[in-house]
Amino acid sequence: MYDLMKFEGRIEALEIHNGVLNTLGNAGNSLIKSSAILSTVAGSVSLGAQTVFLATQSRLHIQTVVMKIGGKVCVGQFHRALFEAGEYVICIARQIEPNVYELCSVLSPRTGLLHMQVGMGAADKPAYQSMIKGGRIWYAATIIGVSLFIIFIDEFNQDIFLMLLIVSILFYFILMFIVKNAFNSLRHLNEKSEQVFEMYGFQNPEKMYLLTARHQDDNAKLLLESVYEYRRAVEYDPYPESYIKEKGKKK
Repeated sequence: MYDLMKFEGRIEALEIHNGVLNTLGNAGNSLIKSSAILSTVAGSVSLGAQTVFLATQSRLHIQTVVMKIGGKVCVGQFHRALFEAGEYVICIARQIEPNVYELCSVLSPRTGLLHMQVGMGAADKPAYQSMIKGGRIWYAATIIGVSLFIIFIDEFNQDIFLMLLIVSILFYFILMFIVKNAFNSLRHLNEKSEQVFEMYGFQNPEKMYLLTARHQDDNAKLLLESVYEYRRAVEYDPYPESYIKEKGKKK
């Protein structure tokens, strides 16, 4: 379990800075504390529906957020920050200094958007199933393509068939080994996602898979990473659009 806490309130002050994510990982708490900016780096590739981060030269342009909620200074990085000053949000964060918090997620009842750290958005089990499915689809497509090519050449015979069979078996195990290693390297993001879902009070957090509910940014004409229209993927929403009014009536 990660040392996370949940709090909510209106965004009292907000700063948004453009940046780049690369694959070297978190720059550490010292940088966060000194600059109040989370420096994380990453390129991204997609395997099936699961977003996977690998050590490549590609870069993902993100936005760094510094905001104040109920006196708490909150910093985080999201693909795009689609909230504004004065908006009521529910946050899951990790305390890194007295009164300084690293944001894992920001949920807005008004827009129905759930911002999560890049790479988050799926519980462990469905993420694994999606990754394995994606690997098998790649395997099947590759084998079918190679088989059709060989079948249509004049030199196809029993020896070539046996060689193709052996290569296919070896290729399957190698591909699954790569896929499982990639999954294990990212498992902490799935485990953290599952904990965040549970803290928000979503039903069956261990089964949640938000990657099919990614938000389309019409202005940038971009399908955003880890920014979700979460209501499309949940049966029960603890934070309906009327949440803020209902909360005000209870006070």
